Amino acid sequence: MKFIKIFYINILLLGVLSSTAVSQDISQITFINELDGKSAATYGDALRMFEFQERNSNLYMLKGYNNDARLTKGMASLMTARYLKLNKSLMYKIFDIERYAYRACLADKFFSIDGGENDLMSGPELIELLAKINDYKSGK
Repeated sequence: MKFIKIFYINILLLGVLSSTAVSQDISQITFINELDGKSAATYGDALRMFEFQERNSNLYMLKGYNNDARLTKGMASLMTARYLKLNKSLMYKIFDIERYAYRACLADKFFSIDGGENDLMSGPELIELLAKINDYKSGK
């Protein structure tokens, strides 16, 4: 299990490093290492991770949440669905809400079947999600 976490961290770091300038900010790497040890991720953590991918925060920003709010799978799903412009789910196209975004993410295998959109996410789960997003963007 430890190997899998380290593997996903390396994939995420590789994606972050390859998508930004060579003079990578060490604070990003430090943040990811700290996030790996968190038992509870926050909305602010997710925002920062998505900002590592792309600076245009209008794609994935959620209204009504502060940075200290505990991150749920529904929140992360909605950010993911907006960021990747997922459109396989008819209900998500109609209702741009966490419930249907979670189901759209389930269809693309970003999350496993067990659980629901109200489950809280840990730091390692958020890192794993971003690794899956990188894989999805690169066509794997």
